[in-house]
Amino acid sequence: MSAIQRTGKSLYGGVDRKHQNNVRREYKHKCPHVSNLLNGAAHQIKLTEQPLLQTLGIYGVDYASGKTKNLGNSGVSVQMFEDEEGNRCGILKK
Repeated sequence: MSAIQRTGKSLYGGVDRKHQNNVRREYKHKCPHVSNLLNGAAHQIKLTEQPLLQTLGIYGVDYASGKTKNLGNSGVSVQMFEDEEGNRCGILKK
């Protein structure tokens, strides 16, 4: 017999105020790549061309090859460079 059948309560779905601090809080950022970094889904993310420019545009940052800039107040920095083919690249790091 399971615990729900015996007591009528779920052990994992506590809805009392006492249990609400056990729920993991995930913040929604403007960019999904930044959310993945801050919520621990990735350590670093490499972006090229259009996805990189979209992310920089969301946070109002201009592309500058060889520079490292912060994305807003999120605590994520982007290291920008050009690869051997001349493509604009960036690595997002926490």
